[in-house]
Amino acid sequence: MITRDDPVQAALADAIFDVPVVITTTVLLEAEWVLRGRRYATRRDTTATLLEQIAETTTVTIEHEEGVRWATGRYRLGADFADMIHLVVPADATRSVTFDRRLARHAGTDAPLAIETLA
Repeated sequence: MITRDDPVQAALADAIFDVPVVITTTVLLEAEWVLRGRRYATRRDTTATLLEQIAETTTVTIEHEEGVRWATGRYRLGADFADMIHLVVPADATRSVTFDRRLARHAGTDAPLAIETLA
């Protein structure tokens, strides 16, 4: 659906999206990782747009959709996508603890969890 570099796989993927599907956050993490990897080396802005296009597909339901949209926006601004997803997935968490000082800065003031930076 995204890269269309294999016509057979593209046709199979297109057929999957003819019916309602749920895409989990782990699948989106993998998609971002593959797109930014050496094989595709997709630019951050392009990757964010592709993730947004998946979410806007009428047959697609995204797990934690509101949070994923927030995470994608922060990713577009320079945050690590996986770090941002880790902030939106925990159901009952009230804070995230990390040694990564950049995480809090990249998450911004509207992060879904309070971020505590250790040492």
